[in-house]
Amino acid sequence: MMRVMLLAVITGSLIGCETPRVEQRIEAPYVERQVWAIAPLRNESGSRYADALQMADQLTRAFEQVVGIDALPLNRVLEAMDALRMTRIESREDAIRLREALGVDALVVGNITHYDAYDPPKIGLALDLYAWPTEAGGSGLDIRGLSWAPTSDKAGIRRRTLYRPDQPVTTVSGYFDASGTGTKQLIDEYAYGRGSTPNKLHERRLYTINMNLFQEFAGHEMGSQLIWAEWKRLARGTRVGGRHAATDENQSP
Repeated sequence: MMRVMLLAVITGSLIGCETPRVEQRIEAPYVERQVWAIAPLRNESGSRYADALQMADQLTRAFEQVVGIDALPLNRVLEAMDALRMTRIESREDAIRLREALGVDALVVGNITHYDAYDPPKIGLALDLYAWPTEAGGSGLDIRGLSWAPTSDKAGIRRRTLYRPDQPVTTVSGYFDASGTGTKQLIDEYAYGRGSTPNKLHERRLYTINMNLFQEFAGHEMGSQLIWAEWKRLARGTRVGGRHAATDENQSP
């Protein structure tokens, strides 16, 4: 009888408890460890409640969680901007100046495109990555170069003529509406194991009624998108570079 009761207790405990999920950390696609900085975002949402500094801080923490990337604290970025007498990033030239002043491998510049803290909350973000070409696998594509260049390698086109070092190498954007099915699924995945209870609906609700937590979630998702875009960009650059190298070898001098 005692054995039966003990077995029942153990079985009930196993049924009532879920195995804790081990979160898989995102890995950067670079050979060497990178140091990144995140500039204060521009508030282009039309809402005066959007906190650009807070969102930049959320992104800093998100990138700090990426394997292979160290993110500078936001106060270091603000100090450098103050030394440059720069209140915000107004142009590509500003982004390049700040990146060089900080001495980082890459600078993330972005906008808050939409912001609504009322239930259900909504937020839109757009991010540009300014990286050193030699550190991050090549410069960003200059779309204007496509209209100037001939259409054949034999006519003298080279990959370097289509790229400019003052362009962002990667650009991503996202819009998160807590009432949307897609956003709900993403919140479920992000909130799992981070909440105070094992109740999935309770955890999701926690992230939709607290705007700070919702911004944390959005920062994590945008950081993931940017890193994934970098993986694709570098893979594409390797393939394109290989094709052009083969073409160049076959051409007579």
